[in-house]
Amino acid sequence: MAILGFELEEIVRLIRMLEESGLDEMVIREETRYLRVRGPGYAPSHRSMTMPSAAPVSTPVRRLPPVTAAPAAAGKQEESGINLVSPMMGMFYRAEKPGGPPLVTVGQHVSIGQIIGIIEAMKIFSEVLAEHAGVVIAVPAQDGQLVHAGAPLIVLRSV
Repeated sequence: MAILGFELEEIVRLIRMLEESGLDEMVIREETRYLRVRGPGYAPSHRSMTMPSAAPVSTPVRRLPPVTAAPAAAGKQEESGINLVSPMMGMFYRAEKPGGPPLVTVGQHVSIGQIIGIIEAMKIFSEVLAEHAGVVIAVPAQDGQLVHAGAPLIVLRSV
């Protein structure tokens, strides 16, 4: 029995994968079919997480917890500012889609919980949320750059 071009067994397997992985949402995009599966922890974002890819692939989306300052500088502001760091290793993107405007720019005010970038790891695109508020004074991570966990993405000046 097929539903939206997917066999029932495929849908059941995708739901199990979603539950076991802890992801909030999984999107399957292929040439002739499309399916979005959302888990109980799904919280809608005010921004779409559509990132085009070269080939049709499964692209689960998850929300990462807000990023925090680097461990050595956690909770304190230094002369150089507050570092918002990468929570994981992956490709850092400053925009929601290729060629789009950056999510944050130097001089912009950032609020707690605001999306400051996107990290792609294993075809999973994760929104990175700010844990601190402030004004962006630097963006050390470049668009499309491989970043490691703990690497500074955005530097803020507290306001």
